[in-house]
Amino acid sequence: MSKRKSSSSDDERRGHHAAKRRPKLAKKKKHLYLLVDDWERGYSVRKLDVDAFDYCDAAETDDLLPLEQHQYFTDPPVARIEALHEVSCHLTSHGTKIFAMQPGEGKPAIPGFDTHTHGVTICPWPSCQGNNYSNPLFVSVAGDKLFLFMDVLAEVLGDQPPYDSKAPWSWTTIKQARPPFFTGKVLCHAMHPDGRTLFVSAGSRRRRRPNRREEHYYSESESEPEPESESSEQGQGTFSFDTERLQWTKHGDWVLPFSGQAYFDAELDAWIGLCGERNCAGFLCSCDVVAAADEFITGASPPSWKLGQEKLFMNRQQLHLGVKLLYMGDSSFCLVESLIHKEDDHLFRDESILHVDSQFPLPRRRVLCINTFGLKYNKKGELQTKPRRAGACITYKRPHDFGESLSLTPSAFWL
Repeated sequence: MSKRKSSSSDDERRGHHAAKRRPKLAKKKKHLYLLVDDWERGYSVRKLDVDAFDYCDAAETDDLLPLEQHQYFTDPPVARIEALHEVSCHLTSHGTKIFAMQPGEGKPAIPGFDTHTHGVTICPWPSCQGNNYSNPLFVSVAGDKLFLFMDVLAEVLGDQPPYDSKAPWSWTTIKQARPPFFTGKVLCHAMHPDGRTLFVSAGSRRRRRPNRREEHYYSESESEPEPESESSEQGQGTFSFDTERLQWTKHGDWVLPFSGQAYFDAELDAWIGLCGERNCAGFLCSCDVVAAADEFITGASPPSWKLGQEKLFMNRQQLHLGVKLLYMGDSSFCLVESLIHKEDDHLFRDESILHVDSQFPLPRRRVLCINTFGLKYNKKGELQTKPRRAGACITYKRPHDFGESLSLTPSAFWL
């Protein structure tokens, strides 16, 4: 007797059961990585498990975490990266790797650290190397391409060849991808949820009247902002870059409301980032996603945005140096703030010494205040943090007085 031929539905059913029997690969747990300038030759790579942070109730304090609850690094660093302690040093992440993109002109290549394998690698210099290498914009797209944008050119780092390959790892110059703005004027950037379109706002924030939601946050002693001017600067506005077509599109003279990098959150259906608008420092904001270039309609108005209800760092502006926001997925975020130690406050009675270019050295002690929290919209549609928060304050000491790192912004990565 001949065997019955299996139908396509039988094959699909067997494939379904086989798939159910296959063990699922465990998702790699991510950690918070800090590159701390506590080593005289460069940076220590510190790996932190945010699940081990202490929890607190948001109702207990207006601030996220009191500075008094600080500790010190006790475990040795997972690695160290040689790089200059200067504002011109640029640390960036790509895939699972962290690169010190400007280790020093005398170095033959760029050092990198793989956070998943704990292996150390080297990346070739871009073709520009040390020429006009100020104020670059590095953007990693889907872990596949690392773009470098500068005033005069754009480059992309290709895939790393296999370890036994004789092919060199190299950058490619993309002449048509030269940005239509000055990279030193970049205010913020964010990836579109399509995974291929980069949005960048550059220029200057023009003064405008606050809306009703913002009026609450302006001090009575401050003058009301002047209405927005109709004139626009060259290279000012919001632009999108299609990383597949390698084309720029201008969306308007307006700018997105963020400062630094913003992130798309699917649950909130919005970009989330630190607010860069006047008198809104310390607040988060959410912004509607702008249509990608192929959906763009000429003359579209700026997207709507909402200011968060809580100020995430306050009452310590004199100690504040810089802050970085990280997205951990599922409407969860991590805020890393860099501060001068509170016991060094007496050194800053004269505000002129706070400038990086000043000859007066900043104190060596630093405090990294780290907080993790969730975001949601309340019943009124307002953006606010969820009640449960976690965090830690860590103190460390820089090895020398001069040469501030990363424009005082903490170098933190969620990988």
